[in-house]
Amino acid sequence: MESLFTFLFKYRPFFFQRGEFTFQWGFSYWIVGLMILALSVLLFLVYRHRLLYLKGKSGWTLLTLRCSFFLLLFLLTMRPSLVLSRLVPQENLLAVLVDNSRSMGLPTEMNQPRGQTALELFNGESDFQKALDERFYVRLFRFDSRVQRVEESLDLDWQGDQTNIVSGLEGVLAETKNLPLAGILLFTDGSDNSYRDFQEVLAELKVRQIPVHTIGLGPESLKQDVEITHVSAPRVSIPETISVARVTFRHNGFGGSRGRLEVREGNSLVKTQEIHFPRDSETFTVDVKIIPKSEGIRSYTFSLEPLEGEEIEENNSRTTIIEVKNLAARVLYVEGHPRWEYKFIRRSMSEDKNVHLVTLLRTALNKFYRQGIEEETTLAAGFPAEREELFEYQGIIFGSVESSFFTYQQMEMVRDFVGKRGGGFMMLGGSASFGAGRYQNTPIEEILPVWLQDSDEDSVDSESLYVQGESRLRLTDQGRQHPALQLSLAEDPSVSEWDDVPVLTDWNVVREIKSGATVLARLDKSSSLDSNQPDDPLVVFQRYGRGHTLALLTGSSWRWQMLEDHEDQKHEIFWRQILRWLVNSAKDPITLETKREVYSQNELVDIRAEVHDKAFNRINDARVEATITSPSGETFKLPLQWDARDDGVYRGQLAPHEDGFYVVEIEAESSAFAEDENPPRAKTSFLTSTGTREYFEAFQKRDFLEKLAQETGGNYYTVSDVERLPEEILYTQSQTSIVEVLDLWDMPFNFLLLMGLLFGEWILRKRRGLI
Repeated sequence: MESLFTFLFKYRPFFFQRGEFTFQWGFSYWIVGLMILALSVLLFLVYRHRLLYLKGKSGWTLLTLRCSFFLLLFLLTMRPSLVLSRLVPQENLLAVLVDNSRSMGLPTEMNQPRGQTALELFNGESDFQKALDERFYVRLFRFDSRVQRVEESLDLDWQGDQTNIVSGLEGVLAETKNLPLAGILLFTDGSDNSYRDFQEVLAELKVRQIPVHTIGLGPESLKQDVEITHVSAPRVSIPETISVARVTFRHNGFGGSRGRLEVREGNSLVKTQEIHFPRDSETFTVDVKIIPKSEGIRSYTFSLEPLEGEEIEENNSRTTIIEVKNLAARVLYVEGHPRWEYKFIRRSMSEDKNVHLVTLLRTALNKFYRQGIEEETTLAAGFPAEREELFEYQGIIFGSVESSFFTYQQMEMVRDFVGKRGGGFMMLGGSASFGAGRYQNTPIEEILPVWLQDSDEDSVDSESLYVQGESRLRLTDQGRQHPALQLSLAEDPSVSEWDDVPVLTDWNVVREIKSGATVLARLDKSSSLDSNQPDDPLVVFQRYGRGHTLALLTGSSWRWQMLEDHEDQKHEIFWRQILRWLVNSAKDPITLETKREVYSQNELVDIRAEVHDKAFNRINDARVEATITSPSGETFKLPLQWDARDDGVYRGQLAPHEDGFYVVEIEAESSAFAEDENPPRAKTSFLTSTGTREYFEAFQKRDFLEKLAQETGGNYYTVSDVERLPEEILYTQSQTSIVEVLDLWDMPFNFLLLMGLLFGEWILRKRRGLI
């Protein structure tokens, strides 16, 4: 198609895209318009007798054809042209930047490395390199995680463990800072895995008017391959707690097949699971349950056994880390009256070393029974009235206790406890809970994942808000995989411990689920008389601010223990799982995190810390210093700087140089902390691992390469059309460019168009008997 276009229009499409259309005659447009109008009037006067002789459309058609013929001749005499900016040969520098990362060593269909094309083009004897040398002073660079100038012939080993395009472009710009750089030829698959921001280098390229011409290497998709694209697991877990890791796969050519996933903690195999590859989707997610056994930083590797015919086996494995630690979290449980639910919850949590339950039970008006208190003064005045006292807990549970038990200020504190402190809040069902407890239009309803029935509705009474009957719990699809509701490690969704739990005998009714909330379980009414009614929600949660809230809309979970054998542990496991989940994400006054769990050597690691006082007010005047311990035991200091865009946030960066676990610990000093307090600390960790990231998403990112070229004024080329590049890149705007004019009047298309107009007129005249 391009050859036909070139034959008809004399030049390739590239020149029409780059050039500006103009006429070589220097008349202004209004003069040209007058000349065309005068020509049209003259032709009409000359041929008007023909128009009068031929009635109807034929006369006008003949006049139009004749006018078009002379009009085209007139336009051609004005010498239509394309004006382009063209570089002067041998007066500009051209940088060639070639990817030397490991993905370039992957074999193509021709069983040659992807980067072999670049080697052949720059072997010193190729026509391509000679054509470039005739037009430019050429400098060769290779890059992976760093950029390196090549003095003589291009030498590639494809052993780089990172594709850092930003670093490569920055290196070329720095090397050619004061030189007339006409452009950059970028040979790569575009699979950048450095997580660098392109905005700064793009801005410099635009300011210096340096186009980047991208040459895509490698296939745009893999025909037969399976890749673990991501593993999402909790950053922190508690020993002997069921955690759920979400493993995301992408596959091509294996729909309907099965595979075997292995999970290793360190070098020990802890889990195997069969994987089914769907036919109707290339991407899917599998939930994998694991139980960390002991404290410490644990690495978990998720590996898929290679399948027959896979193109890349190195992308079948991903590693993540989980910090396993005893939390010693404190949960405040407030109950309005003695009941079985209270007794069995306390019993189930009595031996848990990670969650300490502090309970406040109202036994009579203004009389309370306190259990689990560490000091005699704890909760002596009832529910905390000060933020500092309430914020010492990591979780709060409201049992069957009416809203009037709390002051409005205390309910606002609970809202801030979740939203600002990042704690977990849970409300249990009961005769004085949710709508039956008159929590409508309070700060508690604001944080709940459900909307309560309006209290002023005439049809609403206490009996409709709190129902007593019999119904079973039925997990939703989300509930089957949520860590709070895991009772065992069984993976088969058709076999569930929940199928055997006794029926519930009460539940609360709510108006609707809030947008953004997730229903984990519902009441199963399939066997009841009103089976046509929709199943009411039973377990619902949502994120709120920095924390999360959960609604358990029943007060009869105690039956799961009372009616079962004394050796049955489902009730204990349920409450331990749900309360550990409730407090696991609770924040400390000082928090520390990295964006990801796994990095590569020399990759920048962003460290982010948040600093609060005991009331969780953000502190902007702290001095925050990080102590980093490398895998070999080397330690060094890194000051974190306050981020003026975000109150209480401090940031820093480091580039790891070893493989293994890095431990980061920060200490904060501020006038907001009491002088007798030890400086608050926080700790996190990350894993450095190299060697495999080049095999993930190891296909050509054509869209990215086309956009990069477009943003900088360059062009994208495939391997098959790269031979055009030496000529086309001459037509670039720069300080040393000259103007080149390409005539269009002698295009074959113009001649064919003129002949077509004359032939059309001749046919019409012959049909009308005029010749």
